[in-house]
Amino acid sequence: MEIVGYQSKINITQVLPSEEKKIISSQEYALNRQLTDTSWLYDPFGDYLTYGVEFNLGKCFSWTFFLFAETIEMAEELGGALLYNLQERYKGLDGQVSVYPLYSKFLEINRNLYELILPSNSPLKLHLLRKIINYYKSPQKKMDATFFILWKRDNLQVSPEPLKFMLRTFVSLNPNPDFPMDLEEQGLKIKAILRYFVSDMSIPPYQKAECEFVHPSFWRNILMSKVFPKKPKYGPLPREFLPHYIKPYLIDFGIPPEMPLEKPPILENRNIVNLAINKNDPNYVYIGDKMNRGVLSTESTLIAIDSLTTHLNIFGKTGTGKSTLIKILLHTIYRKRPDVGILILNFVESDLEDYYPMAEVYKFPSKKFRLPYITPFNRTMISIKETSNVFAACLGLKHLGPGIFSETLRHLYSKYNKFPGTIKKFFYCVDDNMKAKSWEPEFKQHIRATFKRRIGELFYRDDLEATLNLIDDAWENIPGWFKKWKDGGFVIIDLTNCVEEEQHLIGMLILNMIDNLIPIDKEKSNRLKYLLMLDEAHRLLGKPGDSHPDSPEFIMKNKTNSFYTRIVNECRSKGVGIITAEQHAYLLHGIAIDSARMKILFQLGYPSNQIFTGIRSEREMLLTLQERYALVITNNERYLMRTADDNVPKLMNKS
Repeated sequence: MEIVGYQSKINITQVLPSEEKKIISSQEYALNRQLTDTSWLYDPFGDYLTYGVEFNLGKCFSWTFFLFAETIEMAEELGGALLYNLQERYKGLDGQVSVYPLYSKFLEINRNLYELILPSNSPLKLHLLRKIINYYKSPQKKMDATFFILWKRDNLQVSPEPLKFMLRTFVSLNPNPDFPMDLEEQGLKIKAILRYFVSDMSIPPYQKAECEFVHPSFWRNILMSKVFPKKPKYGPLPREFLPHYIKPYLIDFGIPPEMPLEKPPILENRNIVNLAINKNDPNYVYIGDKMNRGVLSTESTLIAIDSLTTHLNIFGKTGTGKSTLIKILLHTIYRKRPDVGILILNFVESDLEDYYPMAEVYKFPSKKFRLPYITPFNRTMISIKETSNVFAACLGLKHLGPGIFSETLRHLYSKYNKFPGTIKKFFYCVDDNMKAKSWEPEFKQHIRATFKRRIGELFYRDDLEATLNLIDDAWENIPGWFKKWKDGGFVIIDLTNCVEEEQHLIGMLILNMIDNLIPIDKEKSNRLKYLLMLDEAHRLLGKPGDSHPDSPEFIMKNKTNSFYTRIVNECRSKGVGIITAEQHAYLLHGIAIDSARMKILFQLGYPSNQIFTGIRSEREMLLTLQERYALVITNNERYLMRTADDNVPKLMNKS
């Protein structure tokens, strides 16, 4: 088949509404007419090309620019150049360039075609684009419409005006298959639609906007962009052959807010540092691409693996891409740095192990998962002190709690050089210690009753007691899951069968074990050695719901805050990184938010969106970010990104 040329198409996929920037020339100033530089009725290349746009109004809306070229090379050149020019002109615009051969046989189209004859030199602005958009959004749209708008800078007149364009508009209407109609009804509907498109555009009694039927053979001219007369070699073109003219400010060819295309997020105070690092660098994790003026760029978002010792926060609603990003991050670290131990405390996700088939899962309750209530340490008194603080915090005991627990443990160690094998026996020893106190009888009874009630409220399940008992009655024995993690293994602690108070206690004891058993890195290498992942972190690091200072919850949560503050500040010196993930960031203590050097924020709800920025537009943006888009904030960068595709294979093994 004969190829008569090539059509370059630029399908616009996203754009932000244009803000009119007014330009007033000296000639126009006298007439008080204002020109705008946001109209897409323009000639970017200045060589009298014919430009066109196509609007498809069916079940979906599409906006496509098109140009004709004799060769495929020229078509690709024009399409690429026009997209770059449009992106420079319009903030947030993005599109895809495609080039298609035009076969002579396929230009013979047998579909209805009409031309909208618009008046030239209208004293009022014409609103054709508004009508196109309104028709697309109409609930009574029983006909699909395709618009072709073509224009060319005037080169026919003897002294053409530089800002005057020849303009022709065509429309084809076809029945919507969801609304069956007979031929008579179709004809009436077409007439009504065409009359609507030319309404409010006439200049009576001088010029009338009207519709004319065009023979289907003219489809060839439209697709080949040959709809305007050629300039004669000698003399002017007769007036009756001159096309209709229009100036950009006389028609609404901008980008209105109601344009039914995707509107990308924009960050006004963007600040980035681009590093010449390949995304496959073994010391970095590629998690997505940065956005520039609302458009996805070629700048990669990379996280230095060792920088995770300064911690990472990932916040966002369910379904926004948070879990997928965590999956990409952990799988990549597992593959690139097999020496790094990864520990996930899973509070909510029941099937988390399906995302990490290489991990060893320890479920609560089970014989496999053990967590001794006290852990060995080369300085026993410090271990006693921290364990006492953990129990006092988790039981919501304010003043006497830490002292009573610490005193009991010190007494047991000094007398027996060991601790009770079960948590129940330890609590019996605590009660015996209080019995022996020379307190007033009523005060003693009150304190003992308080301890007994708080312990009973938390330790009402035998499963929890069995989990916290010492391994083989020896406090020196370290659980297998901790050894595995410390040796570079991937471990998931599944706490989904715990109530929130139990999750809090187990989480605190795990943090205490990490604090006691992970030594300071004497080499000061700042390398990541261990990674702790907290999903739905408010279960462990949340603020109290009860604000009364004497309530058990208030005491528990605030003691946890003090405990975590000390631990998180020591993590970097130990090579421990913490990833905190949360749907509702406002539920977290301030230290859980502020301690992370890097924050990745997907779509947030109120009031979480208020925490990270004081700029109103950014707060509103965080409420409406689309899936996989996130705001990234570090100590020296602020930018938007789109997360990488999830290409993690289902099964990964260390090589």
